[in-house]
Amino acid sequence: MFKSILVPISSEFYSKNVIERCIFLAEKFKSNIKLIYIIETKTLDQTDKISDEYRTQYEIEETKDEIIRRQKQTADDIIFDEAKYYFESKKIPFESQIIEGEFSKVVKIETSKKDYDLILMGFEKECILNYRLLDNVEIPVWLEGEGKGKSILAVLSNLAPNQKVPEISLKLSKKLGWTLHMLYVVDVEDSVEVDEQGIRSDKKPLRDLIFKGQSYVDEMKKNGANIELVKGSLEKETTRFAENINPNLVIVGREQKKKGILGLPTKNVKRKIAETCQYSILFIN
Repeated sequence: MFKSILVPISSEFYSKNVIERCIFLAEKFKSNIKLIYIIETKTLDQTDKISDEYRTQYEIEETKDEIIRRQKQTADDIIFDEAKYYFESKKIPFESQIIEGEFSKVVKIETSKKDYDLILMGFEKECILNYRLLDNVEIPVWLEGEGKGKSILAVLSNLAPNQKVPEISLKLSKKLGWTLHMLYVVDVEDSVEVDEQGIRSDKKPLRDLIFKGQSYVDEMKKNGANIELVKGSLEKETTRFAENINPNLVIVGREQKKKGILGLPTKNVKRKIAETCQYSILFIN
């Protein structure tokens, strides 16, 4: 399932939990690991802005070179050496690389070169990183959080095809031995349906969405699923329900939400969920 895992680590943010999770998944799925340490060019570019106007171009370049040198040393001493110790002791195959660039762009380029089954990464709410890759890559993205339970929350809604999430959730639940909970959210802020191709319908009456959602839930229950239907905001209900059951992982699909409160346009739904939900999240793209 996750035979090839890409682990991008930014010079702006390093979560030790990511390496621990990587080892856990690699042992379960016999995965190959690729670690890339990304020296953020945004940080390097900021040296020009904060530089004193009397400094020469040579001095500015020296400062940048020193930052790069220190970042590479950090990658070697703290991250790669630590990863190497744990991976080799558990006989997990891996490779590592240091790259200069912008986080999302580097990841996008790397995934175009090689087939990966999963991107495993940390998520920091307040840093310079632009997590565009949450919407720009076609493979699953796992954001490592703080959940330590032994359950999975799979989120379904009127805003997604609801095909991959049930399938992957069931496979993970069986493989990891975690209890599977499912939540179907009828999003009252964006009352449309999304088909199998990810195409949004015209606006529909809320009662029709609830009826269709309940029919889906009833069918899943017949097959033994532990599933509940709620009405509200997709982001808020996902976070609220997760806090109630304390899962190790929340799985979210290709939700095509375009409107929020008062019908205003909304952007970066995945990022909003990541910012409000403290648990690990697997986005199935």
